[in-house]
Amino acid sequence: MPDYYDLDIRFWERDLESYAGSLGFRKICCFSPEGNGVEIKGRGQNDLNFKREGKLILFLSEDIELLKRACRKDVGMLLFPRFLPDAGLIKTAAENGKPFEIPISMILNKKASDRAFMISKISFFLKMCNKYGADFVLTSGASSKFLMKSPAELVSLGQALGLSPDQAVKSVSMIPEYVLEG
Repeated sequence: MPDYYDLDIRFWERDLESYAGSLGFRKICCFSPEGNGVEIKGRGQNDLNFKREGKLILFLSEDIELLKRACRKDVGMLLFPRFLPDAGLIKTAAENGKPFEIPISMILNKKASDRAFMISKISFFLKMCNKYGADFVLTSGASSKFLMKSPAELVSLGQALGLSPDQAVKSVSMIPEYVLEG
């Protein structure tokens, strides 16, 4: 049985890692001031001037060209919240070994037709990632303990997005482990 990781927790509280362990995670990454991750919201070229300093860096941007440049920097993961299937971006990420984050919270926080549209966009984006060999990491993106998902739930949601069982497991085990070691 593989080790599982959730690389996007959006809050911090005492005993959070213990709680994550009870859900089945070996390790988590928390993007809060007390956490072990740093989120950089890329709006311009200046946002690419950063130092890793031992923390996992998530580079988030709506700008495709900025994300392509971030692929050549010391970032752990990329987040493209529009999930447009840009072949150039996906190829660049694949060539540089930078996985895309797929936060399940972006689906669960939507209502009705907006949720269906987001599922469709992410599903097609994942197909493009598979086509061009880009990695991706399924995360909860949880903003509270009650919104955290177990590894089995993340794997099931990955399969609902069109991933094979092996791909879904890999996206919450092997790829996140590689990102953390990076």
